[in-house]
Amino acid sequence: MNELLERLNFEELKVARKLVNKYYKQEKNKVKSQRLIDNYTNSYGVYFRLEKVFCNKSSCKKCQEGSKEGHGPYWYSYKNGKREYIGRKTKEELKKIKKFSKLLIKNQENRLPYKK
Repeated sequence: MNELLERLNFEELKVARKLVNKYYKQEKNKVKSQRLIDNYTNSYGVYFRLEKVFCNKSSCKKCQEGSKEGHGPYWYSYKNGKREYIGRKTKEELKKIKKFSKLLIKNQENRLPYKK
């Protein structure tokens, strides 16, 4: 690949970079969509996502290249762009979680400011 890139002039490299970025974003979005299984916002406005997790260890059979199995699914809560592990819980258990409710009362919001 290095030899191919060395033969390109500046304008051709700019076009190649745009193409690589385009395909990189597409692949990244595919990986994200494979991880998300379910999402839920409880009555306190805590946003939860049920996700698969990939450890990417070479010895892991669930995460080998091309495998979509992964570990989990596990619930994660999201607040201010930070993800926190919740574990394996049912949606009924998530309804009872009051985590971050002080933040919501302070901001007078019914849900966290996350876009899906």
